[in-house]
Amino acid sequence: MIGGAVKVALVAIIVYRVARSFLNPPDDVFKKHYPGKCSQVKGLNFGSEDLEVTKNGLAFVTSGVWFPTVSNKFDEFLKSNNIQGNIFLYDFNQPDLGARKLKLIPSKDFDPETFHPHGISLLEDETNGEHLLYVVSHPKHADDAVEKFRYSPKTNELIHLKSFTGDVLHITNDLTVLEEDKFYISNFLYFKNPYLSIAEHVFSSFGFGSLVFFNGTAFSVVKQSMNSPNGLFLSKDKRILYNALPREQSVKAFEIKSDYSLTEIQSVVIGTSPDNLHLSNSGDALYTGAHPVIPKIIQHLGDPRQPSPSSVLKLPLKDGKIVPEEIVELFYDHGNLISGSSVAAVYNNKLLIGSVINKLVICDANTAL
Repeated sequence: MIGGAVKVALVAIIVYRVARSFLNPPDDVFKKHYPGKCSQVKGLNFGSEDLEVTKNGLAFVTSGVWFPTVSNKFDEFLKSNNIQGNIFLYDFNQPDLGARKLKLIPSKDFDPETFHPHGISLLEDETNGEHLLYVVSHPKHADDAVEKFRYSPKTNELIHLKSFTGDVLHITNDLTVLEEDKFYISNFLYFKNPYLSIAEHVFSSFGFGSLVFFNGTAFSVVKQSMNSPNGLFLSKDKRILYNALPREQSVKAFEIKSDYSLTEIQSVVIGTSPDNLHLSNSGDALYTGAHPVIPKIIQHLGDPRQPSPSSVLKLPLKDGKIVPEEIVELFYDHGNLISGSSVAAVYNNKLLIGSVINKLVICDANTAL
């Protein structure tokens, strides 16, 4: 009797949560708008999930994302299009070159064939241009890892230096580097089993996600019981950590303490599902690629051939905090030009937009971004 009641209650909760996730306005209530002329960047057709831009306009772009809980159709899409994990380079100063695939130079601890990059962060070397890149990877049949590379500007190669992994890493998403070999990383999902992952999605408000810090030698959880934390980025002075939470349609700001623990100082609901974050060169605004219609992005992730709308928001900052009343949407597309926007960055008043498993797009701007 009690067991039956529990089953009924569980079914009711699942139905309620699934139904609630679909209570979004239809896509056609939004009007397409661009900041200026927009076009696809040649050379990259199947995914530009995350990117980082240097001060001199080099954008390093991750492509070929995969993780253990993707659908069979997602897997089939990767295989049928021969999509592999790569990092591409786009130069804002030489746009005609398009996005160029960088050669990965392996080490004994790294096999490019198993590389499935997700989030990315970098430390700039402004003297020699030999930037350090840290990339989240989901290698098949192995634990999630952070891969460290050195970029060689003379040869356009990424030389693998080191791998970082640990028991507290589950299904990770994004990271942001504080200093060499010290970084924060988000555990987006806890369970790697597809069926348990579905249950986790349904009961996500219970908080299975977490933020983790690597101090150079070991990982430790610094914020737990979170609702699928996603994109991470640091303020210009590296005193504040910003975190996108797409399920809550919010962005949080955390003050970084001397022991690297985090204290929440702000949580802003932005009315759409933010994915990755990027900071302006001046440090006075965050940009996010967002998913405005939840049912469509769920369908898109289930089958990448199904289009999903794309949106880019600018989140102005003052004294390190987001100014909610000044948030503005810079870009909206129904999924025809770019589907499933996941990241956006601005350089010299040009807007670069990436996607989970679709195109990379560049936009001119008629007004200041």
